[in-house]
Amino acid sequence: MRTKCEIIEQTAIEADPELYSWILKAVTTERVTYNYLKMNLNMPCGRKMYYDRRRFFYWLLSHKI
Repeated sequence: MRTKCEIIEQTAIEADPELYSWILKAVTTERVTYNYLKMNLNMPCGRKMYYDRRRFFYWLLSHKI
């Protein structure tokens, strides 16, 4: 059986292979906002796309657990 960390990482990749590292940061670290990701970590997408992908991540994850 895969570990929880592997499941979370794989789900982030499934949600968006290009944004998965930012999705991981957002879902595994407290108080990481869209603005922080965009301004400090140079996330290459807009607000709507980010929140769509993050919601998709949680949807995928809910079907795995």
